[in-house]
Amino acid sequence: MSAAAPTTQLPPWWPKAAAVAGAAAASLVALKLLQGGKPGSVAATAKAGGGAHAEQALPASEVKALAARAVDDYVSQVAGKLDAKASASTIEKAGELGKYLAFKKEYQTSFMARPDVGEGQLLKVTDWYRLTPEDYDRTTFHIEVDVSGTSIEKLVNGSDGKALSVYATNDPKGVATFLKEMGLDPLQLVSAEEIAPQEEEGAVVLTTVEKLFTQYLDLFGKPTREFLKKLVPFATDILEKVKIAELTLERKQADFQDKQARAYTFADYLTEYKSLKIPVEKYVELLPTVKQRVYSICSSSDLRPGKCQLLVVREDWEAKGGETKFGLCSSFLTFLRKGQYCVGHSTHSVMKIPE
Repeated sequence: MSAAAPTTQLPPWWPKAAAVAGAAAASLVALKLLQGGKPGSVAATAKAGGGAHAEQALPASEVKALAARAVDDYVSQVAGKLDAKASASTIEKAGELGKYLAFKKEYQTSFMARPDVGEGQLLKVTDWYRLTPEDYDRTTFHIEVDVSGTSIEKLVNGSDGKALSVYATNDPKGVATFLKEMGLDPLQLVSAEEIAPQEEEGAVVLTTVEKLFTQYLDLFGKPTREFLKKLVPFATDILEKVKIAELTLERKQADFQDKQARAYTFADYLTEYKSLKIPVEKYVELLPTVKQRVYSICSSSDLRPGKCQLLVVREDWEAKGGETKFGLCSSFLTFLRKGQYCVGHSTHSVMKIPE
């Protein structure tokens, strides 16, 4: 599926716009195709967090508008500080992106934090401090985000037993190392229908390879044997093909479980077998998405209007072999600081408040 291009010539400033957009953190470009028909109908209401009481539900259009405003505010604040770090030739190759940025109105182009998470809101960190001493064996910290003006402002009252779902991003250094080992261009543009807003017919998403692996794909998650079965066809060396296939068999279950105990990740498997030749667009079929992690809210919006506070312990464990491993989202929150952003939404807690 492709977008119809306007006949008007591109303005001379589009390469710079493309470069800035390609470097913008926490943003993906979503656009509706001109010839794809009218956008699909959206549900009448959206319960932010997937568990809000009916009387607190907001119209889906309002949820979408508030989310878009938060992203626009983010882009306006950080765009001037960004360095695209892209060569002129790389920018020239981003012609498709430049087209959609140059004609945002015609293509209905918009920036979205997580296109596949309709209720997700871009939240700014307003406070962070460690609660345990530096030499303590666990990292426990306080973090506060600003929810004022968002669709979840009235839905994150900790005194009501509510929780906040947070969508982490992968470690940028780890992603950069992986892309280099796999021979992938981090600035290459990719179109991913799998992460397009499901409620909007004819919508596609454009992002860079770097952002796809940093913000969307669960690259450092725990694989299953089903993943290995899908991986077999991409091995070009027959010996490696056999090795991968054998790990899916019952007689090799002990070997697979040993790798699980050593906390093998998707990235570990992908970089171990050097003959793998995987087209970049196939990774969205092989790897799952980064899922939400849910944290109980420890603040009351009655006392702190427009703020949501969490008390978090960084998850860590010792894998077989002695290496210390850390949880994805708790580590992500550990290194967030005031002025940075995360994507989240309210969630109905399993805890029941007594009447």
